[in-house]
Amino acid sequence: MTGAGDLALAAAREVVDRHVFFERWFAGCLGEVDYRAAMTAFDAGFARIDPAGAMQDRAGLDVMLRGARGRFPSDFSISVDAIATLWEREDAVLMSYLEHQRHEGRATSRRAAALFLKDAGAPHGVAWRFVQETWINDLPGT
Repeated sequence: MTGAGDLALAAAREVVDRHVFFERWFAGCLGEVDYRAAMTAFDAGFARIDPAGAMQDRAGLDVMLRGARGRFPSDFSISVDAIATLWEREDAVLMSYLEHQRHEGRATSRRAAALFLKDAGAPHGVAWRFVQETWINDLPGT
């Protein structure tokens, strides 16, 4: 990871851990207690632009995640890499990363930029405020 301020390091851990949660949640391996804990990582004003360009707020994220629990095949996996700090200050950090998903013999990748705010109540001390994802198809193995 490039850029190693304290908030950036916390955000990098959050990116990795949240994607581990997504993988396990989508596979149906986690329960309600895990879900409630994971949702504390998202700011009340959270917004997401998905790879197709649709907007989603925190309530929409909740609906989407609850509906997706256990709906992915057993071979489903998510990994993240190329985590980098784009900008950082005392109470906020902007990160980028690549997300790779594999299931049913298919691989997809997306590039993401995510804004995190300092939040003592979030699992790593940072909360997701905004994320934008873009499909990418030119990476080796995709």
